[in-house]
Amino acid sequence: MHFGLHLEHACGGVCACTTCHVIVKQGDNNLSPMDDDEADRLEMAPGLTLHSRLGCQCVVTGDVVVEIPNWNRNYVSEGGGSMNLGDAIPLPKK
Repeated sequence: MHFGLHLEHACGGVCACTTCHVIVKQGDNNLSPMDDDEADRLEMAPGLTLHSRLGCQCVVTGDVVVEIPNWNRNYVSEGGGSMNLGDAIPLPKK
């Protein structure tokens, strides 16, 4: 978020959920080490890989490339906007 990229974070960045689950593709050496709380929480994330991290827990010190899994993107963002609606058809307003 400090770099202007939106990443879902339903718990507000306190390591209480997995909505910010990302898969690090490149640059894992440019991330802070994973602590025990993050490792424990990640065990609950669907699609866990050896390169999974919680984006809210990573301190970025250089270039990093991550994949945000489609199945992990929330339809309604914390700020009231929406993202990744794909083929969803909007409901009529009442």
